[in-house]
Amino acid sequence: MTRSRLYVLVDSFEADVRNLLVRYVLDHLDEENALGPNYEKANLKRDSEAIGESSVSAIQYLDMREAYDVLNRHRDSLPAELGRELRENTPLMDSLVPIRNRVMHSRPLQAGDPEAAVSVCRNFQTRYWNTLKGVLDHLDADPTWEPAFENQGRRSDRILHNLPLPEYDETGLIGRAEDCKKIVAHLVKRRESMLTITGEGGIGKTATALEAAYMLVDDVDSPYECILWVSLKTERLTASGVVGIVNSIRDITGAATRLGQAFDTDFRGGINELAEALEGIETLLIIDNLETVDGEEVIALYERLPDTVNYLFTSRVGVGQFERRIRLGPLKEKDASSLFRHFSRSRDITRLVRLAPDTVKEVVARLRYSPLAVRWYILSVEAGEQPNLALANQEALLDFCVRSVYESVTPDTQSVLLTLFALERDATFDELAILTDASVDALRRSIHELLNGSLVRLDNDADGSLVSRVSLTEAAKSFLRRVSPPNAAAVSVILEREQEFRRSAERRRNDERARKLAPNVVRTRTSNDEPVAHLLRKALSESKDGKFSQSLDLVEKARSMSPDFWEVDRVQGFILSAQGNVEGASSAYLAALRKARASDDSLAEAVIAYFFGGHLARKAHEVQNAADYARIAHKYFNSAETAQTLGSYLIWMLEFGEGQALLEWALERAEGRIKLITLTALVDSWRRWSEYLLDNEHRALEAADKAQAGFSIGDQEIRGGISDLRLFDAVLESFSQYIRCITAPGVDSSARDQQTVRMARQVSTQLFAFEACRGWRHFPGNIVRLRRTSDNSEIQDLCERILEYARPDDDSGADISDSHRDEIAEGVVKSWLDSYGFIAHPRFPGNIFFHESAIQDRQEGNLGDPTGRRVRFIPAADPDGRDRANWVQIIESDLG
Repeated sequence: MTRSRLYVLVDSFEADVRNLLVRYVLDHLDEENALGPNYEKANLKRDSEAIGESSVSAIQYLDMREAYDVLNRHRDSLPAELGRELRENTPLMDSLVPIRNRVMHSRPLQAGDPEAAVSVCRNFQTRYWNTLKGVLDHLDADPTWEPAFENQGRRSDRILHNLPLPEYDETGLIGRAEDCKKIVAHLVKRRESMLTITGEGGIGKTATALEAAYMLVDDVDSPYECILWVSLKTERLTASGVVGIVNSIRDITGAATRLGQAFDTDFRGGINELAEALEGIETLLIIDNLETVDGEEVIALYERLPDTVNYLFTSRVGVGQFERRIRLGPLKEKDASSLFRHFSRSRDITRLVRLAPDTVKEVVARLRYSPLAVRWYILSVEAGEQPNLALANQEALLDFCVRSVYESVTPDTQSVLLTLFALERDATFDELAILTDASVDALRRSIHELLNGSLVRLDNDADGSLVSRVSLTEAAKSFLRRVSPPNAAAVSVILEREQEFRRSAERRRNDERARKLAPNVVRTRTSNDEPVAHLLRKALSESKDGKFSQSLDLVEKARSMSPDFWEVDRVQGFILSAQGNVEGASSAYLAALRKARASDDSLAEAVIAYFFGGHLARKAHEVQNAADYARIAHKYFNSAETAQTLGSYLIWMLEFGEGQALLEWALERAEGRIKLITLTALVDSWRRWSEYLLDNEHRALEAADKAQAGFSIGDQEIRGGISDLRLFDAVLESFSQYIRCITAPGVDSSARDQQTVRMARQVSTQLFAFEACRGWRHFPGNIVRLRRTSDNSEIQDLCERILEYARPDDDSGADISDSHRDEIAEGVVKSWLDSYGFIAHPRFPGNIFFHESAIQDRQEGNLGDPTGRRVRFIPAADPDGRDRANWVQIIESDLG
């Protein structure tokens, strides 16, 4: 029901009440006695308004409720059936009077007002309500009847205004009560001079602003003397498409002229003249659809108008930094469903009115809970569109609501939209920083721009943290899907980036489970840290390849995303340490420690202490401080890895007893690579202890025992199949140190000859591996010293064998140049597959590939299976980086 139809209905009821007063009360009482306590007020109003019309009855100046109550008080003078009807229906006045006031004073109607008014009026069915019955009959007989009426509501308003009648009378403003209260509260307090209601197109910004304005008009605490309204809307969406608005205002100058006409119909001036007219008047200036004009014009208007003016704008994108924004989102499901029901009923579309509740919920969801979309859909069905087709074909609606904003944002911002569209889910800021090419600062600007344009929304993370998740609004999502689909190739690139990010996160979790304190393990506080962890792991990878500048750039990007995350500083410290920046690395580690301790994170403190200790020991040469930090790490983890690290530092500090106890404890618990590292450290600890006893205390024989102990431990593990090049090197160094001890001046080594023979024999059977060690360079010199000082023939023979290996003879048949002598290595053929095989060597954990054509001096057809045979070879790398040998010489048959 339209406002004009509702007006004549309420007016007819009010007219009948006054007529009944005249007929049944004033026929025997004068006005003063008839009206009783209501007379004085009515008479004063008559005297002030009815100049020269003293013949007009005071009854005409009663409010509707006052007139009804007067009639009710005189029920004894009324026909019995009328008196009963008045008494029984008195409670209904509580609902009819507010509706009457909204209609008569040109205020926005509320949802259900027309239905409620008709329902109340139909309860008055006796023969005394002639005018009301006539209007009800006319309304029933002619649904298209639109009686003319004059809007006289503003005459009694204490605040001058030019507010238009709302366009939502058929349903009232549904679902925006709290938003209106918030807006009115801000406007009454006047703490911000500029307030902007933002939201996507069709979300209800104009209606909400108008409702709030009318609330201010009726608010006794309103600080305004004048409320001025102007709309810059240039087009309107109808069921048949978008149409232009005739004589629409398209700039601020035109708006200023229209605003001035609110208090002077002859006003023809611009902004300056409007400023003069408003000087000293407490004014609220409302501009609807502000996005259609340039922002500089708005700033110029703000600067020229007097300080007594406050501003309320509606805009899809906002003004800028001057404003306080109140963003409108979609309606709640129940409010959108209520709007659908009320509007369908007001348009008398039976098939929509009868839809099941679940169907209505489905429809409003597909319409994105947008008020405009709901109205557009119902009007489209009313115009003859099939309901299912109207729901499917929303291109015109989406184009109207979104395109102007979409086309106004920067290309970088559109790429963020593309990323969110491709993901088909919400994403954190940090995830977007990983998946887009934008810098962190540019990304922040883009998200701010999208928020202003109501193309995305921010929601709190489900875990209750302060992390926000960015997602496309339903309107933006539908626009990109139906109206402006992104390039498929660009979507594929984004999805591939996401897959790589997910794979990286899975590898990180696996690495953390496999080895908690590996350098490339980056911990996360929550899953929201995965993007930062991805960057930090990438930085560590770059630094491993020597690309320190690129790796530190990645660290800074991670810092800009999560400045309070201790892992950022920890990784920076590790990279700077690898780069050789000792002071910078120490500062970064200390910063990481401060953050960890400030958050009372004992795990973080232990991790940082572990790596900081490594840096202090190896790069800063501050072993004592390194040991202190290593103790922190070991106290928390109590693991083989931390015990090995702390034990090694203590050995370096010459605290051999405690150090070896920790290493032995670690060795009992270690597995895999950590076991090998611990074993090597234990072997090395015996050598270091031996060196200390020999060089500082000159206890050669005791020192020899220490060196022999380390050699025996390592050699036993090597023969058990556990080894790498570092362990071989530690064993070789232990034997060299043993030789130093037993050949020291004044030492009689003859009592140790059998022990020496066993050690030399063990080395001689693994020369191909020891040759690759760092200690090999000085080893032949130590063997020469042993041969020179020993009279034992067996020792002499072993020394000769080792020295012979150390100087390859020129008649070996090897066709190789002297420049390649240092590259020759020795190993064992591990496997053979017809025409190619693999050589085992400690320096090459993945084994060395070789083809049969690389074998020197082979006899065609008589090679057989060389598996298990010892060979010399020159290692190289093929174009793919795979280890291979292009020159191989078989030395002897089975090792057995």
